[in-house]
Amino acid sequence: MLTATMLPLKMLGLLMLFFSMCDADGECLPELILNPPEVLGEYGDTVTVNCSSADSDNFEMYGMVGNTQWQPEYENSVTWNVTLSDWNVTAECVKQLNNTSCRKELKIRIYQNPEEVVVGPTKNASALEGTQYQLQCDVLNVAPVQHLTVSWYRDGETIRTDNFTHLNATKGLASESSTLTATFSRAENGAQFHCGAHLDFGEHGSKPAVNSSVHAVSVHYAAELKNQTEYVDGNEGDHVTLKCEAEGRPAPVFSWSLDGKNLMETTSDLNITLATNAIYICTASNYLGNTTKLFNVYVMKTNVMGAPSAITTPEPSTPKDCPLVLTPAKIVVRFGDPAEVECSTSAKGLQRMGWEAPSGATASETNVTIWTVDQVKDWATDPLCYLNTKDKQCSVKLKITLYKTADSVSVSALDQGPMVEGTEYLLKCDITNVAPVQKLKVTWYRGNETVETQMFNDTSEIPVNVSSTFRITPERDSDGELFRCDAKLHLGPNGPKHVPTKSSSPFKAVVHYKPLVKTCPGINLESTQLKLKITSAPSTPLSLSQSNMALRLPVMIATRSERTRLSTVKPMESLSPMSAGLWGRR
Repeated sequence: MLTATMLPLKMLGLLMLFFSMCDADGECLPELILNPPEVLGEYGDTVTVNCSSADSDNFEMYGMVGNTQWQPEYENSVTWNVTLSDWNVTAECVKQLNNTSCRKELKIRIYQNPEEVVVGPTKNASALEGTQYQLQCDVLNVAPVQHLTVSWYRDGETIRTDNFTHLNATKGLASESSTLTATFSRAENGAQFHCGAHLDFGEHGSKPAVNSSVHAVSVHYAAELKNQTEYVDGNEGDHVTLKCEAEGRPAPVFSWSLDGKNLMETTSDLNITLATNAIYICTASNYLGNTTKLFNVYVMKTNVMGAPSAITTPEPSTPKDCPLVLTPAKIVVRFGDPAEVECSTSAKGLQRMGWEAPSGATASETNVTIWTVDQVKDWATDPLCYLNTKDKQCSVKLKITLYKTADSVSVSALDQGPMVEGTEYLLKCDITNVAPVQKLKVTWYRGNETVETQMFNDTSEIPVNVSSTFRITPERDSDGELFRCDAKLHLGPNGPKHVPTKSSSPFKAVVHYKPLVKTCPGINLESTQLKLKITSAPSTPLSLSQSNMALRLPVMIATRSERTRLSTVKPMESLSPMSAGLWGRR
């Protein structure tokens, strides 16, 4: 009887020992040990994995790659190879215990360095001086993209680093881009930019960077002259070279005129033979604009009958010594409108006076001459009234301001999609084709309240595109608020009576925020209807419960959507009992 009683107890002990070899999670006791414990390998590589156990008994052990089983070993360790040619490859070690097995999975991360890194402009090949210029760094075929870091370099020095850790964890190849925006002056022409991309695995180290080629920025600017008026004098018959020294990028082209007639000369130098007093005009231009230089040439007649007893050379007059009066002295003209200015003199010994200008040039032997044009259509219009007398030659330049209101004004958000409460955002006001920008004032409005103004230092006199930004950190009450901007040209006392203004359309802010129970009335479970006032954007489904019981009654929920509109949710048929309270669930 004693032997019969002890046998089942021995069998029970062996059974308990057998089950103790494998815990409830399928992990072996003693634990299976993988070497390496995890794999970080490049796509296409093959790694060798060893799995061992501290068991004194030898059980069947084998490695698995996906659904493929390697040759089993009847020892306390096994070695097999894993080829990283599948982004979703899996591997594990298996120890067979009679009819039961325990397993340990190998953690695998596969990477691939960027196939190529390319940098270049997003729009124009060249940068325009004083305007924003954007470069884009494209990183092609890299994985995993959430470990990607992109660094920007200017002239070999790091200026910014971007990472992509905010992206969702993915497997497989992807391509990403990083952009860099900057404003350049002419002195920065030739600045060299490149970007580099590498994978950063934290404590497991970084992979070698892949760099783009170098992009040299070409900065374009309008043609400019070193000086705009020059006085030249000499004897009749002298050979003189007029030099029109101008710079610009691209290099300017030149044209010359005399008394309004084109001289068919396209170089920066003009060779002339002095014959009579005259005014030559040189125009230097490129696609960004043009500028003019006036050469006041005074010729002394040679006495062919013999040496003169006294020949004097009049000194060139500066404008402040020039007896010319402009009426009005300054004008402000809208581009394309007519203009008229009178030039008069009381000087004695008048020989000739007139106007030099791209259009409306005149010449007269009377003491009054009028510059008039039906339409001012040249941004380089810079009229000059000149005077020739027996004793002097001088000129006075008209101070003219040409203006043009913006073609369009618009407000947009730099980040697409709805805003989130408490997060900072940038709104952008784009003003297109406006001049002169140094007279421009941009005003931001929240509703009808002025919140910010901005002026510009750009000295360009031709139409340009500019932008103004406004920072906003929205609250829930900002949902539905309207933002707009105005572009006004403040042209001074000589400008139009009403300030030229162009306004944007309103930009409506859409703000998302977490739910909030604004009112929670007493709950009467005998009632047939439960009313709650909940604010959230977007509208939020709700769960209701009361301790130890399910709520089975029609429920009407009033919520405020993104447009502050009340809506009714269909009655809930059944709500499971949960902890006491009332809550909203996003």
